[in-house]
Amino acid sequence: MAGYGLLLFAFLWPPAFRRDSTMYVAVSLAAFLVRTFLFHFGLVLVLAVLVCLWLRRWRLLVAALPLLLATLGLTLWQYRPKSPPLIQGETVTVMSINLLSANRNTGPIIDEVRAARPEVLFLVEYTPHWHAAFQREVGGAYPYTQCLPRTDSFGLALYSRRAFVGDVECDLALGRGAVPELRAVIEIAGRACAVYNIHLFPPKGLKYAAEQRRQFADLLDCLDDEPLPVVLGGDFNFSETSTNAGALRRVGFVDAFSVGGWGRGSTWPVLSFYRWLPGLRLDHVYLRGGLTCADAWTGTGRGSDHRPIVTEIGFAR
Repeated sequence: MAGYGLLLFAFLWPPAFRRDSTMYVAVSLAAFLVRTFLFHFGLVLVLAVLVCLWLRRWRLLVAALPLLLATLGLTLWQYRPKSPPLIQGETVTVMSINLLSANRNTGPIIDEVRAARPEVLFLVEYTPHWHAAFQREVGGAYPYTQCLPRTDSFGLALYSRRAFVGDVECDLALGRGAVPELRAVIEIAGRACAVYNIHLFPPKGLKYAAEQRRQFADLLDCLDDEPLPVVLGGDFNFSETSTNAGALRRVGFVDAFSVGGWGRGSTWPVLSFYRWLPGLRLDHVYLRGGLTCADAWTGTGRGSDHRPIVTEIGFAR
């Protein structure tokens, strides 16, 4: 019964993003974490079900099965055969990478960028040493760039083979505005599209969790005023099962990986032995305004603690 109560709490807790009392933030963070780790709770339940079978505790087994379906059902659904929508006209390769600011081993990720040949490249945790490496190794292939390197974990860069239409906005006021976020406009199939590179705070503790909620509330307001089709990428620090992902779906966004990818598509963590543990998809490309995804996959991300995510996008027929 405790498991069912926990799920009801997580799914019914209201997503009121701007309430900042310590108690409300703490309870909201608890609900957020339950929804984030649904798959992992399901794995624990698999062990419990196996124990019930071994001990022949049939009533407990019957009680646990719906809970098992509720926790693992979304994951199993991601492994179904898919038929991605057909693209009308050209497709555009979009790649998003959290570089890891402390990562000095720049070669493997730059090799992945060369192999994927993205036309639009979102870079997160972009530091001065990463800036030097990208400008030296691939800068010539991307004539249109907006780079905001920082010595902490919140530098950003947007590299594009397609010309920016107008100026790139570097001062999106999300949350308390302590870190930069980027918005540019490019053309896809002859249509102007807004491109956002976003890095939200990780919910590590109440202070960061409260700021992530403020950032995300402001992002929703910003997107509500956006008249163009949108490509929204970066490291969001929430998974596809979170309340935040549900809020994006409600305002018309589709998750590119959910449309064109296969499986869970975990992007974090991949450092050291963590690479072999069931992770989370924290890096996303979201689409709105007729844009869809024909294919999506994750890379290796050697040297970083995130895998890159690569998508082939365009306008649906």
